[in-house]
Amino acid sequence: MLLADPQAPRAIAKLLGTRARKGPFQVPRLPEGLEGQPATAGPELVYQMTLQSQEMRRSLFILLWPSLSRVDVRLGEFTWTLRDISDVELYPGVEVLFRRAEPPAFLFVSVGGRVGLVT
Repeated sequence: MLLADPQAPRAIAKLLGTRARKGPFQVPRLPEGLEGQPATAGPELVYQMTLQSQEMRRSLFILLWPSLSRVDVRLGEFTWTLRDISDVELYPGVEVLFRRAEPPAFLFVSVGGRVGLVT
């Protein structure tokens, strides 16, 4: 699935056992190439999710930026960001995998709140 698919935020949240809520801000209209981001048509939605990291016993925050093909994950003082996401893979009961084709990279979030980034 593509991160820009309308059902993607809800499907990701469902797999992680949480809810996708519209963020308190939006992506403004951006011309192509501004700050390395793709062009956007106008205010675009950002989705946020919160789940508990079982290992760290802290809240894990996820921001989905579908129009920018980007995900941000924050756990305490740690932050992971993956841009130019080309595919999202859902593994029920296991994890969500965000994949970037070029240069190759993966960011995964498990149902237990573990995070990994491989570049």
